[in-house]
Amino acid sequence: MFTTKARRIAFIIAVLSSLLLALIAVEYFHALNKDRVRAQQLSELQSEFTGLRADLESELNAAIYGAWGVASYLTSHPNSDVADWLVPAQTVVDDNPIIRNLAIAPNNVISFVYPLTGNEVIIGYNYDEIPDQRDVVRRAQETHKAILAGPVDLLQGGQGVIYRIPIFSHGNGMEEYWGVLAVVIDINVLFHAVGIDALMEKYEIALQGRDGKGADGDVFWGTDQVFANADFKERVRFPNGYWLIALATDASQNGGFWERQRVRLIGYPYVIALYIMLFTLFVWYRTSYSEAMLDPLTNVSNRRMVMERLQTLVHLYDRHPTPFAVVVVDIDRFKRINDDFGHQAGDLVLKSLAQRMLTHTRATDTVARIGGDEFLVVLMGIDNEKVVAEQCEKLAEVIAAPIRYKSEDIKVSASLGYALFPANGKTLDALIHSADSKMYKSKRKS
Repeated sequence: MFTTKARRIAFIIAVLSSLLLALIAVEYFHALNKDRVRAQQLSELQSEFTGLRADLESELNAAIYGAWGVASYLTSHPNSDVADWLVPAQTVVDDNPIIRNLAIAPNNVISFVYPLTGNEVIIGYNYDEIPDQRDVVRRAQETHKAILAGPVDLLQGGQGVIYRIPIFSHGNGMEEYWGVLAVVIDINVLFHAVGIDALMEKYEIALQGRDGKGADGDVFWGTDQVFANADFKERVRFPNGYWLIALATDASQNGGFWERQRVRLIGYPYVIALYIMLFTLFVWYRTSYSEAMLDPLTNVSNRRMVMERLQTLVHLYDRHPTPFAVVVVDIDRFKRINDDFGHQAGDLVLKSLAQRMLTHTRATDTVARIGGDEFLVVLMGIDNEKVVAEQCEKLAEVIAAPIRYKSEDIKVSASLGYALFPANGKTLDALIHSADSKMYKSKRKS
């Protein structure tokens, strides 16, 4: 096979293009797989997140509605005292572990707290004397609505949210402000109870709505960035207010390593293995092809290869006019060499002559063994008979140099005939016939 530079370039481009397409395909399916894994994870996570929101809402409202039970008692028993408040307060606080304490403030002065231990510091605390507390209590009094404040730093230490319920007594058909009931919910205990702290080890979580103001309130847990990148947002509702809770995931952590990378882990080895196989087959093909095109004894081109090359040159001449000459070389009395010195000597002569002709021709030329003792030389770019004749004389001289075999010199000579394309023949058969005729004329003279 005669392979032009353009064909080699086209082959390389085809291989590289197919490799690029294979890599693009792997990355495309990798992206699809990542999207699928992420969608599956988000679907599972959404259920978990909705459950978290529901648990948070449930725990918070359970504490609040428990406090409303005490508030109802105070509304219906405005003349009761501290001794009467212990049992209902104890029932609410002891049954709900997220409630840190419950405080009752007739006329806005705290006179009762349960449990008392650890909360002694707030006894006698007057809401009207502290501006920020006074404003919240007055707003609850004026609106007749319970108000959630916080999270705030507590006087007795730690953080909590305070749910304040205004108490009104009804007598003689008149409504009169009695005081306020405050239930303090330990926010850390609340979040631990519903599992927020555990979920934060894997994802980013934030809550917004300080003082129950929802979207209008500050972010009090986590960062604003979580809301900007949130995959899920939901409301945590309670009487007269709500919080917003948001969860953001890291896309790089979606699924396990195998789930995220399995397309690449399978695809790239497959592509590599496929191209190794194709390359191996190509090498085997090239090796087999080269062996089929080379003379096994002399390692120069064989008849098939030189004829294919000549046929190609003839066919391409109309589009790419490239003159050339063919030289037929026939070893004189080669049978006598085999008879006198043996077939090993004959093989040595053929190999030596082939190498001599290769050495004394150009890289663009071709030396081929086309028969037992016959060679064909293709001289490229020559259209002058004088130049061809001179080249034939040089080849005859190098062929005539004795060949040393064991302790003897073997004398060799050859008959040469040449023909120019297209001057001496416009077809391959005519060209070879013209060269053979000159070679036989030369042989008869020798």
